[in-house]
Amino acid sequence: MKGLKILAMLLALTCCLSACAGGGDVSTAPSAEGSSTPGESSAPETSQEETLGEFETVFRFLVTSDNHVSSVNDTSAKRLEQLFKSSYAYAETQAYDKIDAFVAVGDITNYGQAYEYAAWKSIVDANIKEETQLITVMGNHEYYGNLNDLQWGVNGYTQNMDPELNKHVVVNGYHFIGISTYGEGDYSEDLDWLETALAEAAQADGDKPIITFQHHHIKDTVYVSPEWYANESAQLDALYSKYSQVLNFSGHSHGPINNPTSCYQKDYTLFGTGTLAYFEMESGMTYGTVPPNSGQAAQFYIVEVSADNRVKVMPYNLLTDDFFKTSDGSKQLVYAIDDLKDKSTWLYTDAARKAWNQAPAFEDGASVTLGNVTHGSVEITFPQAKDDECVESYHIVCTADGGKKEFNYFSEYYFEPMPKTMTFTLAGLTPSTAYTLEVFPVDVYGVRGEAIKTTVTTTEKEKVPYTSQNPVNFVGTFTNFDAKKYLSVSGGNMAYGGSANGDVFVGSWNSAATDSNSKFELTENGYNGSNALTVWSNGRDNQGLYIFATEQNKYTTKYPSTAYLRVWVDFTDVEFRKANFGLVSPTGDLYTTDESDNVPDLFFYYLPEGSDTWQEYKHGSDGCFGADQSSCVKGFKGWMAFPVKDFTYRYGTGSGTGSSGEAYPYDEIAGVYLFWNYSSGTAEGSKFVLDELQLVEDYTAFEEYNK
Repeated sequence: MKGLKILAMLLALTCCLSACAGGGDVSTAPSAEGSSTPGESSAPETSQEETLGEFETVFRFLVTSDNHVSSVNDTSAKRLEQLFKSSYAYAETQAYDKIDAFVAVGDITNYGQAYEYAAWKSIVDANIKEETQLITVMGNHEYYGNLNDLQWGVNGYTQNMDPELNKHVVVNGYHFIGISTYGEGDYSEDLDWLETALAEAAQADGDKPIITFQHHHIKDTVYVSPEWYANESAQLDALYSKYSQVLNFSGHSHGPINNPTSCYQKDYTLFGTGTLAYFEMESGMTYGTVPPNSGQAAQFYIVEVSADNRVKVMPYNLLTDDFFKTSDGSKQLVYAIDDLKDKSTWLYTDAARKAWNQAPAFEDGASVTLGNVTHGSVEITFPQAKDDECVESYHIVCTADGGKKEFNYFSEYYFEPMPKTMTFTLAGLTPSTAYTLEVFPVDVYGVRGEAIKTTVTTTEKEKVPYTSQNPVNFVGTFTNFDAKKYLSVSGGNMAYGGSANGDVFVGSWNSAATDSNSKFELTENGYNGSNALTVWSNGRDNQGLYIFATEQNKYTTKYPSTAYLRVWVDFTDVEFRKANFGLVSPTGDLYTTDESDNVPDLFFYYLPEGSDTWQEYKHGSDGCFGADQSSCVKGFKGWMAFPVKDFTYRYGTGSGTGSSGEAYPYDEIAGVYLFWNYSSGTAEGSKFVLDELQLVEDYTAFEEYNK
């Protein structure tokens, strides 16, 4: 029998490794040393169904996480409703036609508000059948209504969802054990309870799977877990590792579940649970952790257990209303466990995957097509590469005599159908420069295949003299407010529809909605006591501040250089939780550092008033500065400067033609942007000041302007 199980494992592995056309990088995954030749098949093809043979389902449950519902009209709320309809429709076609349990692994809501729980529950209550046991735990977003008071979040959940934080529920003889986080990934209070619950479940029936779940991943296991994980990962892992029959489900990261590394085995089996809201994945991509069209994410698991305790975990795609398919589209993607106790049969261990890994490769004749070459960018198009497992991403290297610039983009394997070609705009190149372009395919383990190559020469940059129609102090000034006696309110926001019909818009950070709490005024406490923009809010919501150029205010829009945005600030009385600057293009496209998550070299600079020495700081993981970003700016008064190359396009803004991750490509601007909200240490209504907004070549040089 052991020989037959080994053969079954080898047959199934081919299907598992072709689970998608790309995947993610898990830090514990094996290297490609000793891998087979690209393009060669290492085993005969078969399906997971064939591997498992006759499978008599006797138990079925659903797993979802990261719904992020705020109202019944949310897109994710509609997807939650469809989840039930699709699942029950599938079950009715099967010999065993029941769904025994529905598990929601945290981040049910956006902010843990009573009305959000009510919306989520109304959808569930209207669609769940009496036969299906509802089981939930808390995620970190259940605390977001008041992160300063964890008990507030606990009370919200226990009063509006379930009086019990931790769950040990037995459904038709199968044990479900779930633990709730405390704030941002703390499980320290759950460990003793969990140890007891696991022992009880194993003693009751040691052959059946034990279904466990917590919102955060166990570090260095499933996809994205090296970056998004529980604080007590080591302790949780030690407890779960005692029982090979544990099936652990976790969320939080929003990683796609058709990524084969969303299933991982070592001493037990773990699964990342995806999302109904939006993708957010590993760092290292040019556009950060949130890819283009990230909202096209609606995934969950249907899990079945057989009479002899074998398991099928089946990723389902609500956007196609079907099970995910393997890369060639011919088979259903299934994560199969043939024997919970015999680890030699497991398909998703590092060792099993290493035995089959190959480097990805482009097909013969594949080439790079160029388009829209400018002085600072080029558009490239190329066909998708092939891989026995997953083409996760592409590493693009632009090499010139003066150095090189590198880009990383996902292959979009998480969409069905997966695009046949990829098109990217490579921005931030040097004018009048010859480049060699190399496009390397990268597989799920970070292994690069051979590149396809081409060459391109960027065009000459237009020579633009600086001229200002308003009195200004320095070359490169957008506005210093000195020419204004009052500031007009813009009723529209050109980044999110509408037009800039006033000097300043302040309100929603991600729409054109105004906010009655948002306030600004023209004051005389700016640079050297000059006119300045003073801003505040009587609330604590995220704010979007836009300063627009219009025909009326005659702010300068074209510049010899847009290398740095330099701003005089007075943050004496405020600390931000998060804040970041950006630019608005002539077509309303918004570019900010907020789009560059987990970029390691995202710097900004500060020159304190009265000093001649610039200080270097670093944006935090969300591309922001502030108390939550390990870059406190409370008390700053003086000049700040931000590299414009770090301002990248926010998908869906303005003309909608920009590419996520694209650096600001223009020598012309229509406005300056600031995202901000207060930290817990700043009182509502506290004011801060902005003045002397400038676009300059060298942030350390102050060139006086005489028209």
